[in-house]
Amino acid sequence: MNDADRRLAAIAALQRQVFTRRQALHAGLTHQGIGRRLESGLFAAVGPHTLRFAGSTLDWRGRLQAGVLDLGAGALVSGRSAAALHGLDGFPEGPVELLVPTERRRAGTTGHVSSSPTIGPSDQCVVDGLPVTSGTRTVLELLGRVSPRELGNAIDSATRLGLTAPVVLERRLAELGRQGRQGVAAFDRVMQSAGVQSWLEREFLHLTAAAGIRRPSVQRVYRKDGRHVARVDFDYVPAPLVVEVGGRRGYLSADDRRRQERRRNELQLLGRTIYFFTTEDIVSDPGYVVATVRSALAVAA
Repeated sequence: MNDADRRLAAIAALQRQVFTRRQALHAGLTHQGIGRRLESGLFAAVGPHTLRFAGSTLDWRGRLQAGVLDLGAGALVSGRSAAALHGLDGFPEGPVELLVPTERRRAGTTGHVSSSPTIGPSDQCVVDGLPVTSGTRTVLELLGRVSPRELGNAIDSATRLGLTAPVVLERRLAELGRQGRQGVAAFDRVMQSAGVQSWLEREFLHLTAAAGIRRPSVQRVYRKDGRHVARVDFDYVPAPLVVEVGGRRGYLSADDRRRQERRRNELQLLGRTIYFFTTEDIVSDPGYVVATVRSALAVAA
């Protein structure tokens, strides 16, 4: 390995084992030298403009890095890939999806590449060293590509993580243009239940709406004497009925249980009756959930 190869190895170490042909030239290799290394097996091609040392392996982020380097300036990790990098619910690592300005739409790489005439500064951020669409733009790039449930999960988790907000999503979509954009109708339906903070809360809303039960207030905050008492999942005002949903009935510790029960007691002192449904209730026994909520509203009437 000569000095040029060592310089390239140092560059690759900073770029998840990937480097470009241009970087190889700048490191001191010639086009012929690159070709010889490919023929000998020292280098292996990754994409149209990217290479790696044959002894290295690329993980998912390495493949994203290669895609961004292949596409050049302005390229962003987008779609499902960006959703996974942002940690949005229901989006595992694996896909390679990227976004480029329209003028670079003919650039190629492995994975799926989309283009847009409008990519502003607010649409971009950096996650784990990679240029990525912002939380807001990531959600909007999912329109027409994912199911309504996946879109709801993306909106819920991006909002919960502080990456966007329903009003911001609506405003940016209007700026980008709603007419002719795929997935807008599904987006509008999902946004009717915006404000929930988990897929389970959204499932509860879908379940009760399908049963003809009126929509509750979402994420209502209760205070007493200027002091925060609780934020509840669903509140059926003016009926004194609060519904909470969660993955488990148990508590992690005695302190957790004491806090939860004191919270429940304070809500009851404020005149609220609290019902709790688990994931199993909502997913496996929706009839029980619907019957309980309907009966509770009838009693409160």
